[in-house]
Amino acid sequence: MIRMAHSRPKRPQENTLSLINIVFLMLIFFLIAGQLSPPVDPEVSLAETTGAPPLPPPDALFADAEGVLRYRGQATSAEAFMTDHARGRETAGEREPGDVPPLPAIRLAADRALPAVRLLTLVDALYAAGAGSVSVVTMRAGS
Repeated sequence: MIRMAHSRPKRPQENTLSLINIVFLMLIFFLIAGQLSPPVDPEVSLAETTGAPPLPPPDALFADAEGVLRYRGQATSAEAFMTDHARGRETAGEREPGDVPPLPAIRLAADRALPAVRLLTLVDALYAAGAGSVSVVTMRAGS
């Protein structure tokens, strides 16, 4: 008796290209719709403006109603913030040791109840500590 080899039925190839496309589109959607910045300090309610362009909440230095500076939830001073900010830029590779660094631009999100005189004192302290520019972050009216 002659034995003939039976060919096994071929499995259909799985088409994963459509799955890859769907996952890629979901990734793009969540990158656009998501927010990758740190949350706003819950103890600070921002001042409202009407003519400011809309921007996402920044990784900002926050000043509460009493004038206490906070960065990422930790209380700090203008000098300590500028020192840590410069050290963080060095370790992030933004500049080489020995290079003259450009003065950093600081975003200050101040509470709406903070008196203007105290806000100006904080801005002056940031400039004295080495800030190149200080931008006060506000919230669009009606948001």
